[in-house]
Amino acid sequence: MESFDIRPDTETKTVLVVDDMAANRAVLCRQLEMHKYAVISVDSGEAALELLSRSRPDIILLDYMMPEMNGIEVLHELRANPHTSDLPVIMVTARAESEATAEALSAGADDYVTKPIDFVVLRARIESHLAKTGDTSELRRCNAVLDERMTMRSLVLADMETELREEIDLRKELEAKLAMKPAQGTAAPGAQTGVIDQLREIKAKFEIVFESVVSGQTPNLAQMYELNELVTKLVDSNSEGEE
Repeated sequence: MESFDIRPDTETKTVLVVDDMAANRAVLCRQLEMHKYAVISVDSGEAALELLSRSRPDIILLDYMMPEMNGIEVLHELRANPHTSDLPVIMVTARAESEATAEALSAGADDYVTKPIDFVVLRARIESHLAKTGDTSELRRCNAVLDERMTMRSLVLADMETELREEIDLRKELEAKLAMKPAQGTAAPGAQTGVIDQLREIKAKFEIVFESVVSGQTPNLAQMYELNELVTKLVDSNSEGEE
């Protein structure tokens, strides 16, 4: 059968081959390297776990039957480790029984192939899982960007809310001062009317800005500036009267 290239891009992917048989490793490595994969091979489950503590391949081809530590035991270790819990693993087995397949999938294998290996099928399955991994990584990146934007928006709204609270406190202070002036006889009727008009204008602009924050919108900076100018003007005029 004529081979064909189904790789989704030109980026070199690294495959870790884990098999205790040197002949099996040699065949797998040669076939994978022919199709432009970077290949690392080890002869035991222990060696695979030691290597994975230092580096991370893109996918693992893991032999089912190995002495001392078999493929299922290696899988349990991989899935229990946060560093490798999501690493794609294809189990390679000479056992075609459904029980062996079910055991491998239950232990955390993403897929399996049986010996003798059909390399066209193997490559198709490798590429399928590499594509899924790429989609997952892109989704995580997009979520991280969205989280950052939401955090920035929350900080901006928090700053706006603080400014509004300060404006409310200042308004209350001015209203209290205004309420005291008639009793002290220090404010002329015309001046008092002017202050009331200013307060009404401040109140109208404040309600517009406050509604923006309550509805989750970013307040208009021009409106915030106008509100600040009105409050400053009122404070200055009252300070002059006190002098």
